[in-house]
Amino acid sequence: MRNKMKKVIHTAAIILAAGTGSRYDKKYLKQYEYIDNKTVLYHSIKPFVDAKIDLIYVVINYNHQICAKNALKSLKTTKFVNGGKTRQESVSNALVKLKKYMPNKVLIHDAARPNISVNMINKIVKYLNLYKSVIPVIKINDALKKINFTNFITEDVNKNELVLTQTPQGFLFKNILIHHSKTKIINANDDVSIINKKNNNIFTFTGDYQNIKITTKNDLDTIKAIMNKKLEYIPITGLGIDIHKFDSKKNKNNIIKLGSTKIKHEKPLIGHSDADVIIHALVDSILGTISKGDIGKRFPNTIKKWKNADSKLFLEYALNELINYDCKIIHTDITIICEKPKIDPYRELIKKNVAKLLNLSKENVSIKATTSEKMGYLGREEGIMVQCITTVLKPFNNEKFKY
Repeated sequence: MRNKMKKVIHTAAIILAAGTGSRYDKKYLKQYEYIDNKTVLYHSIKPFVDAKIDLIYVVINYNHQICAKNALKSLKTTKFVNGGKTRQESVSNALVKLKKYMPNKVLIHDAARPNISVNMINKIVKYLNLYKSVIPVIKINDALKKINFTNFITEDVNKNELVLTQTPQGFLFKNILIHHSKTKIINANDDVSIINKKNNNIFTFTGDYQNIKITTKNDLDTIKAIMNKKLEYIPITGLGIDIHKFDSKKNKNNIIKLGSTKIKHEKPLIGHSDADVIIHALVDSILGTISKGDIGKRFPNTIKKWKNADSKLFLEYALNELINYDCKIIHTDITIICEKPKIDPYRELIKKNVAKLLNLSKENVSIKATTSEKMGYLGREEGIMVQCITTVLKPFNNEKFKY
C-alpha cells in the first residue's frame, strides 16, 4: 500500500484560550462571551481561517472542552491542545504538538483579542520571510511617569523609547521552539520576552489601535462597539406563501395550529406534518433570504419521517441556516387570509409565540388577518392562506454571497 503523503504545513497559528481571566469576572470566561452572536474565541480565530493559515492549534483549559468545541464547531480547521498553568506553559505545549509538522512559521495570538484583521496576519507572515521574529506595536501618545507606592510621581519617562506590544506575534518555528525549551524565565508576559533581544532580529511594525485586548468588562463593551460598527450588513427580504385545505371531516380535538398556537376550529387542516400554515410560510420566507429553496425541498411530504412532525423542527432548520450564513433576522410580517377561524382573539398570542420562536421582540413581529370577501376557495371557507415577508441582515462582505 502507498503511504499517504503528509500535508505540508508552511504556517501555523497558536491561539491561547486557556486562561481563567481573574481580572474579568469570577463567573464568566471572557473568551466565551458573545459579540454579535459569536464568541470572542470564534472572532479571534476566524481571521486566521480567512487568511488561509495552514494549521491552527487552539490552547484551551481541559475543563472548557465542550464550550470551546461548541464555539468553534463551524471552523473545521482547528485542533485543540490542553493549556498549562501559565501562558508560557500553554505556548510550550502547543509548540511541542507542532513539532511533528515542523512548520516554517508560527503566529501566536491571545484569544482575548477578537478584533484582529486578516491584513495584520498577512503582514506578519510576509515579514517572516525577512526576520526571525515579528511583532505589532503601538506607540505611546500620552506622557509617561513613574509613581511610588503612595501614588506620587517620582520620575518622568521618555515615551519615545517605549511601545505597547500586541498579538499575534510571529516567529520562525525552530527559533521560538529552541528559546522556549532553553529559557530560564518562568512566566513570561509574551513570547518575544524570552528571546535574546540583541541577536534575534526582532522586527516591529505599527499595530492596530483597535486590536484591543479584553481584560475587563469595560474592554468588552468597547470592543463590541468597535466591531459592530465594522460589520456591514444589507437588508434582504424573503417571501413565503403557504396554503392548507380544511378536511371535510370534523376535527376530533377541535384544534388547529397557527404559528405554534392552538386555535379552536371544527375542521382540521390537511397536511403531511402538523399543517401549521403560518410556520410553513415563515420557513419559506427565511429560506428565500438565503436562496435555499423552500420547505418542500428540504422536508418533502413523500418521506414518512416528517409525517405529523412539529413544524417547529422546520423553523429550527431555517434559523440554523441563517446562522451558517452569518445572517440576522430582524423582522417578519405575516398576513393570514381566511374566513374562519376568526384570528383577532388569537392575534397577540400568535405574535408572542412566533416572536419567542424567532428570539425577537414582539415589536418585530407583525400579525395581520384579512378575508377574501367570500370570493374563491378561501371565501368558501375551504382553507387558509398565509403570506409572510421576512427581513434579515446579511453581511455585505460574506464570501458565500456575491454582489
